[in-house]
Formats: sequence, structure tokens, C-alpha cells
Amino acid sequence: MNKYRVLVNCFDGAGAPIPVTWHGNAASPSDAIQKMNNEVQGNRWSVGEIICVQQGKISQGMEAAA
Repeated sequence: MNKYRVLVNCFDGAGAPIPVTWHGNAASPSDAIQKMNNEVQGNRWSVGEIICVQQGKISQGMEAAA
């Protein structure tokens, strides 16, 4: 799994624009888009335009030297 951020313009039920940033873990960019779509539809919004999909790094915890 990789950490992703999806920036998208959505519309609420009345048609008002809502800028949305989805953060989460996914297997691929297309999986991140699908997960974002599921969450947006769960809020009863519609997707207007996907602006970008960014993949982040998952940092590993570092142990302090004694």
C-alpha cells in the first residue's frame, strides 16, 4: 500500500462546488481514485474534475541511538 492524495472538484446536492482533498492508502493511483469516488458518493456529492493524484512516501520510524 502507498499513501495517496487526490485533489478533486466536487459538487454537492444543490450543485455548489466543493474543493475536496482525499487522503488515504491505496495500491495504485487508479485504486486511490476509486476509493475517493466511493467516499464522495457516500457523501452524496458528484465528481466534477480530478485535478491530480499525488503519491507520498510512508516514512519508517527511526530508532534513536543510545
